Amino acid sequence: MLVFGAACLLSAPSLAPAKFSRATAAVMSSARADAQAALFDMLLRQAEGRPPRVTLQGGRGESGRGLFSTADLDAGEEILRVPSELCLTAHRSGVIGGLIGQTDAMVDAAGDLRDEVGEEAFNQGATWDVRLALAVFEATAGCGGPFWDEYRRLLPLPPFATAAASLPPVLLEELQDPVLQKRGLAKDALLRELYPSLATHSVHPVTSSYAAMDAPLELVPLPLQWTYSLVVSRCFAMADEDTFAFVPFLDMCQHSASPSANFTSSDGDFVLSTLRRMQAGEAVTISYDGDAYDSRRMFELYGFVPAHGNARDAQLLSAAVAEAAAAATTSSAPSDTLRDRSAAAAAAAAATTERSEMDVTALQLLLRAMDAHRDSAHATPARLAAVFDALTEPASSSPEAFYHGVCWQRQEWPTAIDDDLQEALAGQRGEADRDQRVDAVLSYRLARKKQLALAEDVLRTFLELQSAEG
Repeated sequence: MLVFGAACLLSAPSLAPAKFSRATAAVMSSARADAQAALFDMLLRQAEGRPPRVTLQGGRGESGRGLFSTADLDAGEEILRVPSELCLTAHRSGVIGGLIGQTDAMVDAAGDLRDEVGEEAFNQGATWDVRLALAVFEATAGCGGPFWDEYRRLLPLPPFATAAASLPPVLLEELQDPVLQKRGLAKDALLRELYPSLATHSVHPVTSSYAAMDAPLELVPLPLQWTYSLVVSRCFAMADEDTFAFVPFLDMCQHSASPSANFTSSDGDFVLSTLRRMQAGEAVTISYDGDAYDSRRMFELYGFVPAHGNARDAQLLSAAVAEAAAAATTSSAPSDTLRDRSAAAAAAAAATTERSEMDVTALQLLLRAMDAHRDSAHATPARLAAVFDALTEPASSSPEAFYHGVCWQRQEWPTAIDDDLQEALAGQRGEADRDQRVDAVLSYRLARKKQLALAEDVLRTFLELQSAEG
């Protein structure tokens, strides 16, 4: 198994030809960021017919880019308006809107995208999100008109896409999450099976350019995988709830659990408005998920996780018990595949014990255990909330099952938290040719490990307190 370190992906001489590394560094340059900000301003000014109220600012490469207000704004004030004719749309029936034509390659692969997808193709997996990915594929290949010929230059390039569907297998493995790894591989396989003639870098001008620079193509997503990742991380639902859109300009908004803005699409155009007063220079943020997704789902779709934890990760803690119990019953694995079956076996045994709802005394002990670790290195309000919610759900497993489940998860980690933290710090020092997907993957596995480590500490203390109480 590849572990991050001296040979980490695009920064490794054996994996990244010098020409490709130089190209990657150029993508991350401040000059490119300035050029993109100017292009964004020009296109938005043309679309709205007025001076823009937002500007595009970015961090290293595409990571950290977002919209920032250029003026003080009142609550409920319109920030930007995106005309409907600039959007790419997909109806649940598969009908695509927004293109001015199709390439011959797309006609051969998928037929006329203006037609309904048909029951057979739909049942095979050609759902609205896949169809919208085909539309973005075409728009970025020259079939979106003059606007899209320019706007595509603002989109993340294939090697910067971090949603699971676009990650190469070597990076999916580095997530150290078999469930998420399986999902990413399955989506990649589905896209290949649906449209085999599109499963080559040469069929799209953006991805074909990497072959010309001697890039390691096994690390560059295929064009449809790239555009699919753009869709799932950037699409918006329209007011009718049956149509979904890839909305330029609006897609550059960063996520926040406490957003400063929200969008509407009731009149066909997409309008972004403030939710509160904003000052000039303040980030314009929206909520991607409405606080509905756990970290695994967030990374699968968006390629990032909240930095300070996610209260929805109570679902992942609950899943740890089932995963540990399943591992205990795996008889075909070699003896060294599971480092220690005792925790898995204990979780399986505890999971079969009838669980009664926590009484007042148990809840008080749980709160004491949480207080004991409130100032620990891994504790945040969101992570503590995840532990509490996982343990107090009426249908949840017993604290003993939870404890052994998270212990088993920790034992299965190929790398320790401290090792991952050191690698993350190396990334923060900003090597010019470092693959940003490495940082995204590290942030995910660190977030997951910190949540599990905190849960283990709290549960151990809780069980000790419970034992002491007799």
